Amino acid sequence: MRLIPIQLALLLALGSAVAQAAWPEIAFPRGARVEAIGDQVRLNGVPMQMHRVLSSQSPRELINFYREALGTRHAEQGLPGSHILSQELGDFFITINIRPLSAKVTEVLVSVSDRIEAKRAANRPLGFGLPANSTVMSDMESVDAGKRSRQLVVGNRHGIDTNVQALTQELASRGFEPDGAPSRHGQTEHVQLFKGEQRDAQLTLVRKGGETQIVLTTIQYP
Repeated sequence: MRLIPIQLALLLALGSAVAQAAWPEIAFPRGARVEAIGDQVRLNGVPMQMHRVLSSQSPRELINFYREALGTRHAEQGLPGSHILSQELGDFFITINIRPLSAKVTEVLVSVSDRIEAKRAANRPLGFGLPANSTVMSDMESVDAGKRSRQLVVGNRHGIDTNVQALTQELASRGFEPDGAPSRHGQTEHVQLFKGEQRDAQLTLVRKGGETQIVLTTIQYP
């Protein structure tokens, strides 16, 4: 049977809906405020679904709620100021981080990651030139209403000026130019904004104990 374009489009849309339905649904407490974090999120190349939940229930009540929601086959870890529950569920890995924000508000960060894609992303190219001997600690990408954001957190032992020169050149190759003078610049810190056509970036560097930590955020607008 030959498919006309409209039939083909409907089948593709149906296939996309089925793929999305494969993600596990995580329960949210009644009366809580739930915020989706981006339409599409990738952490270190791994597709994720993330939600921020704000509730008037106590951390203990929410821990019990998610214990029941996950069932008996889950792991828990208590940390200073927070409590984490996790579970492997088929091709997915669920993490729930519960912490009090105040005496009346508890925050819950719910993330579901694709374990199959995590294996494929293990050796993926970064696609961004970094100074030699740099270590990527976090690579977060998200799409929200067409706006594409990426935040790289990187560490190395180079000084501030060496890092700034290398990263400014890399940003220039991608159409970013400095937006005025740095708001901070010294031997221990540097903050610079960049602009380009329908894109912004912020570069922040902090040096301490012979190490430099870099946070680079880029935003591309639709």
